[in-house]
Amino acid sequence: MGQAALAPGFSLNEARIGTVEGGESGLLVWKFGQLVAVLTRIDEEAYSTKGKWFLETGFGLLSGQHKNFDTIEEAVSWVGKYTFPSAANSAD
Repeated sequence: MGQAALAPGFSLNEARIGTVEGGESGLLVWKFGQLVAVLTRIDEEAYSTKGKWFLETGFGLLSGQHKNFDTIEEAVSWVGKYTFPSAANSAD
């Protein structure tokens, strides 16, 4: 996914997330340089969720939330709705 497809202020870093032995493919979601969420790629045939994205953990208003998304764009858009609105609100 190209950065141009992300909402302004967002960036992603690939990471192995230690939720299972060997880890899962995941992404760290940053907004204006602050880590706001950790997403994993669902690799389960059950429940027709393979290839979707799962919010493993979020910070701030996302704390305690868990949700599936069909695409990474959908996930980042949803995360954007529940995090601080702009860089003006972030600490330097």
